[in-house]
Amino acid sequence: MDVIFILLAVSAVVGLVLGLYFSWMTILASGSVLAIVSATALQHQGFAFPAGIAIVAICLSLNQIAYLVG
Repeated sequence: MDVIFILLAVSAVVGLVLGLYFSWMTILASGSVLAIVSATALQHQGFAFPAGIAIVAICLSLNQIAYLVG
């Protein structure tokens, strides 16, 4: 359960930093890297496929929202 909160926090911080300092092209690269890292971490922790998809989708959404805020 801790891995979910860590992934959410990291995705929000990364989105905010990218929004403040980089252009919109970086959100494409960070989204794909974030999805792969999140899926790998969730698979390692034993999350099921549907739950993993939902968590990765929430992480990517939070990343993009934080990017827009930044």
